[in-house]
Amino acid sequence: MIEKLSLELIREAASKIQPYVVRTPLLRVKHEACELLLKPESLQPTGAFKLRGAFSKMLRLPPDCPGVVAHSSGNHAQAVARAARVLGLHAVLVMPADASPAKRARALADGAEVIEVGSDSEERAQRARELARERELVAVPPFDDLWVTAGQGTCGLELVEDAEELDRFYAPVSGGGLMAGCAVAVKALSPNTEVVGVEPEDADDTRQSLAKGERCTVPPPTTIADGLRVRTPGELTWPVLERHLSRVELVSDEEMLDAMVWALSELRLVLEPSGAAALALTLREGRGRCGVILSGGNVDPVLLAEVVTRSKRA
Repeated sequence: MIEKLSLELIREAASKIQPYVVRTPLLRVKHEACELLLKPESLQPTGAFKLRGAFSKMLRLPPDCPGVVAHSSGNHAQAVARAARVLGLHAVLVMPADASPAKRARALADGAEVIEVGSDSEERAQRARELARERELVAVPPFDDLWVTAGQGTCGLELVEDAEELDRFYAPVSGGGLMAGCAVAVKALSPNTEVVGVEPEDADDTRQSLAKGERCTVPPPTTIADGLRVRTPGELTWPVLERHLSRVELVSDEEMLDAMVWALSELRLVLEPSGAAALALTLREGRGRCGVILSGGNVDPVLLAEVVTRSKRA
């Protein structure tokens, strides 16, 4: 169970996945009242942190595994497809029909089978469960799994190892795997750090859940941050989030776009909206030494063109 999630398990995951993922650099940038300590997971081979969790889980599958199934709006799908190709497994991916064409194409290029459903994250999860039963496939969840979460938490482990003490730590929150894993690592190594989750304005399920002391569900979000549209905190990640999160703040689509422009102009980095969410909040309120996860860079080309246009006006 995920209650066993610990610094030791995250370190074990880090050792296991080391040959398959990039230890992304720590970028140090001064910005107004804070020092930004940025972790650009957009530089992973599949463009997002999800590769860490996929390999952490799939490297533990038995040799006779018949294949895997996963549901995702894009980044987790790409990660599972890549890990499956490397490990010689068949991957079945449940993706929304309106998923980024680029993300879908990359998953297909790695040999995965893609099944399309509606845009609701709950519908994707249900179809993946059905396929696991029907085809006897092993599920690789996007967040609600001990080893997936431990793998995703290696982002926070590396950041604190490289940065040492932090005043604040910022990461996006969707189902909660990234933040749960990172929060455990951060609080173990830098116990006085304030751990701040970031959600889009219309996908504030974790913020509402913290306020009420129980998991809450929100209507299907329409935010441009397609990787942050989960409607309910994970059943297994929620207790970890409740224990370790200091607070959750919201950012608008406009703020995420502005953060993408800032990253392109100041860092020469391409981020997707989900990947820029934590940066957006840090640019708004950051103080002191701020560790920030830039979670992904798989942006739709049309949106990227808009960001480039905005950067020229900046």
